[in-house]
Amino acid sequence: MITSTDHTGRAHYLKNVRTAQPVERGQTLETFRGEQLAIIGGRAPHHAASTGRVWTDTGREYFPAVFGCTWEPMQ
Repeated sequence: MITSTDHTGRAHYLKNVRTAQPVERGQTLETFRGEQLAIIGGRAPHHAASTGRVWTDTGREYFPAVFGCTWEPMQ
């Protein structure tokens, strides 16, 4: 499961909205453009208006929504 800490110090995990499951490191997801990319990590929101970022094995950084994901607080 990919996890990160937000701007308040609260732990979050990356959730695939389509499946309602946590995203695993190295999992391949499809972008809204149809590209298949492996997710290797990310950063939870760093301020209240942020959506955070996800990192791919190509070295690029994307908004989570590109992959149909969100950062969710851990229980």
